[in-house]
Amino acid sequence: MAAALDTAPATSTHPAPVWKHMASGRVVDLVNLTADDIHWPDIVAALSRLARFDGATGNCFYVVAQHCCIAHDHAGDDPTARLLALLHDAHEGLIGDITTPTVALLQRLDGAVGDDAKGLVDFAKRRIDAAIFAAAGINATHADTYRRLIHALDARVMATEIRDVLTPSHRPETWGQLAAPLTTRIKPWGADKAAEEFAARLGLYGIDGRGL
Repeated sequence: MAAALDTAPATSTHPAPVWKHMASGRVVDLVNLTADDIHWPDIVAALSRLARFDGATGNCFYVVAQHCCIAHDHAGDDPTARLLALLHDAHEGLIGDITTPTVALLQRLDGAVGDDAKGLVDFAKRRIDAAIFAAAGINATHADTYRRLIHALDARVMATEIRDVLTPSHRPETWGQLAAPLTTRIKPWGADKAAEEFAARLGLYGIDGRGL
């Protein structure tokens, strides 16, 4: 008599995949992402087409790639700080721009669903950042030492964006206390120029953002 086949699913500690289709046609697993999955032209393509502020930027198209380039250009002389500033929102090329109001809404709903929504969003970003930083040759632990600097710089860039690319708010107090904006003014580039500028800055660190 033949032995019965064991049809029970094999147990594994490897999380089930979450597939993401990229501009190049590559498909990556977001939950098990590694440095080998990072194809820089895909990051460039996504960030140069992804609108800041959910596209609520008055009469202009202003993208995440330009936001990152501005941060890079104002990060000082430390090459690691400048590269981290360039890449600080690169995870949005994989999971989109989960805006501050969206996170605040999820936090408000925490009591209803019983989950720490903000904590989950932050954890997802850190997981993807780790793979991106590794692909760029940056140790994630080392990157943590720059976190406060990058956060402060990001706040200044946002204050500049509020001044330069958003329609003046009917309720400016809802922004809270803003950081001091940059002295330079922002002129939106559009998608093509933003992609070129972002890729050019990656090239300063030996990273091929054009797929050459």
